[in-house]
Formats: sequence, structure tokens, C-alpha cells
Amino acid sequence: MSIWNTPAATRVASLREQAEYHGDPTAGLSDLELLNTAYESVLREQIDTRDHLMGLLTSLRKHDDQVRAAAVAAFKGHADRYAQDRVREHMRPFDELLYRAQKLPDRPDSAQVDGLRSAAVRVAFQLKEAGPATELIDPDGARHTLRTLGSVIGVLDGREGLDGADVLRLVKAALDGGPLTDLFDIADCGTRPPDPAVPTPPFAGPGWSEEHSFWLFQPDNSDAHVKAFQLGQHWQLELWSGRGPLLAFGRVPGDEVAALAPVLTARAGAWASVRGEYAWRRFADTAEAVRTGGVPAPDSTRARAAAATSPAHARAGDAATPLTLAITDPVRAPSVARLGR
Repeated sequence: MSIWNTPAATRVASLREQAEYHGDPTAGLSDLELLNTAYESVLREQIDTRDHLMGLLTSLRKHDDQVRAAAVAAFKGHADRYAQDRVREHMRPFDELLYRAQKLPDRPDSAQVDGLRSAAVRVAFQLKEAGPATELIDPDGARHTLRTLGSVIGVLDGREGLDGADVLRLVKAALDGGPLTDLFDIADCGTRPPDPAVPTPPFAGPGWSEEHSFWLFQPDNSDAHVKAFQLGQHWQLELWSGRGPLLAFGRVPGDEVAALAPVLTARAGAWASVRGEYAWRRFADTAEAVRTGGVPAPDSTRARAAAATSPAHARAGDAATPLTLAITDPVRAPSVARLGR
């Protein structure tokens, strides 16, 4: 019997049995109140899941903003030093003229006045040769030229097999302000090199596969799967049911992933049938049980092989503390069998 068309009486009996097993005070509620409590729990779970995913997106956006701000700050520092140097060069003739004027006596003679006039003429000539002050900020339209050149490099970057003469001609045209009408035609003549190989994480073994931006663990005997996303030094794990719901999620160090993923998929069937717990709490409790050796590895060849590749498992073997203590899932078999998958 599917979980989606389970009779209300059967669902109430399963919820009450689970509450009594865990010592939950909701076991004494009426059938209607017990169903209402379970419904509210599902709503809270959906809200927590949405907040969790939105938090990940927000953290990524903050990271992008920080990288962008750092790049802008570095550019401003270089731009300020360049501007200060150019302004200093522009003001040098004025400083020389001012110095000569300050050295004049109270009653200068005609020769000193003629020397001052000559210096003023030289300063005027130097300023005329230097051009307008706007050239100090954007000499010869350098900003536009650099933007155009950056566009050319951006289009051609990552392409292999391009003709060197064509590339050189496009660069010269960008520097001279010439037309670039055939830029994309030339870029299409090249081929994009293969993407660099992503380092394989230490937990990747049997049952694991690499997807576009994450790693996926799915044993042969399970419809559920675990998605692993790297976040700095830790990995974000998400347990998804074969029918779609997110059952558990959390973050652990990389050396705990191999032992934890098989345990999560082994519990997916029971968790998919009973949605009365928080996904983050399920994950935290399971991770702590695996970490302290309080849960067995699932009886699966692939799961055992995946756990054996973990550095954490190797250290546990050295310390003679294997992760194979006999303990059952908190959700008892009768309630699972009653609800069905």
C-alpha cells in the first residue's frame, strides 16, 4: 500500500505507536489531534527545508559579493596609484615655476624678471604639449580600448586550434579601434578544451557517481540516494527518497561521508513512511550514532566497500573500534509494514 493512499485509521495507529515508542506525550491525544499534530510537523519540515535551501543560496551570494568587492578594492588601489603618479607629473612644471617665484627678492632686477617670464613660457609650452587634463584620466581612450581588448580575449579564451594570424589581427584591431565583425566567426573555428578533472573525494567508491556539480550515492538495493555538495572543508549531505521528498540533511567533515551515506540510505524507507521528525534532527542523530559507533553498517556489499574506503573507517580499524554494533532503527518494523512504502 502506498503512503499516499493509506487509510486514516491505519495512519493514526502508526503515529500513535511511534509516539508511544519514543515516549512522546502526543500519544495520548485524540485521533484528530494526533493527525493535526503530524500535519503541522510536515508543514514545519517544509518550511525548514525551504529555509535550508535559501540559506545555501544566500551564503553563495554573500561569497560572490565578497569576491567582487575584493576585486574592485584591488583595482581601485592600482587605479589610485596610477592617477597619483600622473597628477604628480602634470603638476611638476607648476612646482618649478612656483619655486622660482618664491626665490625672487623683494626688489627683483630686470634679469630676474626676464628669467621668470622665460620659465612661465616653458611651463605654458609643456602644458600645451601634455594636452588636456582629461587625458590624465583616460589617455587616448585607454578605457574603451582595454574594454574592447578584454572582450576579444574573453571570446577567444578557452578555444584551441585558432590561427595565430587571425588572433593577432583581432588584437591589433582592438588596440587600433578597428572593426571586429568576424570575431565570433574566428572563435567558432576553434574547439573548447575539455574541462579540468575535478579531484576525486576520498569517500568516492562503489555506489558513488559524479554528477554535474555534486556526488551521488545510491546502493543497488535502495531507491533512495544521497547527494553530497562540498562547502569548504565540509560536505553537505541530502538524503532524498525515491519518491521525491527530502528526508534528512546536514553537514559533516569529508572523512565521515563514506560511513554515513550507507546508513542514511538504509533508513530512507522507514523515514519515508513516517514524516513526523525534523529532517535536520534525523541527520544529526544518525551522524552522531555513526560517529560514536552506535549504528551498524547496512548489509550491502557496496555499502561495506564504500565505508572501507573512508579514512575515518581506517582510523577506527587501527583503534580496534569497528562501526558494527547491533542496533536497530528507532522506527519499528510493524509500523513500517503497516504503512507500506
